[in-house]
Amino acid sequence: MYNIFMNCYFFGTFDPIHIGHIKIAKYVEDKFGTKVFFVPTPSSPEKLGQTPVQDRINMLELVLDKEKISKIELEIEPPNYTYKTIEKLGKAYFILGYDQFLNIENWKKTQYLKTMLHFLVIPRETMLPADFTRQKELGYNFDILDFPLVNISSTEIREKAKKGESLEGLVDKKVEDYIYGKRLYS
Repeated sequence: MYNIFMNCYFFGTFDPIHIGHIKIAKYVEDKFGTKVFFVPTPSSPEKLGQTPVQDRINMLELVLDKEKISKIELEIEPPNYTYKTIEKLGKAYFILGYDQFLNIENWKKTQYLKTMLHFLVIPRETMLPADFTRQKELGYNFDILDFPLVNISSTEIREKAKKGESLEGLVDKKVEDYIYGKRLYS
C-alpha cells in the first residue's frame, strides 16, 4: 500500500503492555506489510507517576521479540517529544489513538511531523467524521484503522492490579505474573 515507509512505530508508555496493543500491531503488520516497532517512552510529558521504564521494557520483552522493541527514546534528552525521535528514525508509519490524533496540533513541531509520518489511527466509539476532515485540511496523512474496537485500557489494568484482581484477557499471563511478582501497581 504505502511501502515507501518501511517501518512503523508504536510509541507509548505501555504501562503495562496489553492484549490490545499486541493485536493492533499484528493487524498493522498484516495490512500494511510493515514491521511494527514498540517505542516505550521513558517519561511522557502528559503523564505523571509512571512505572519505571525498565519494568515497562521488561514487560515488553516478555511478550515481544527483542528486535521489535526500540529503546531509542532512552538515548534522547528529555523531555521526550515525538519529533526528536523521528529526526533519528526517519519517515515512517506511526500508530496512535484517536484522542491523541485529535490533539496532535498541541504537539511540538507538527509541520515537521506532517512531512515525516503517515498516521495510523486506532478507532474509538466516539469518532466523528468532522474530526478527520479537519485533520486532513491541516495536512495530516493518515488512515483510520479498520480494526475492531479494543475496550482495554492500561488505566483499567492498573486499577485491577491494585485490587489484586485477575488480569486474564487483558494482558499476557507472563505480564500478569510480572506485575504481581514485582507488586507494580499495589
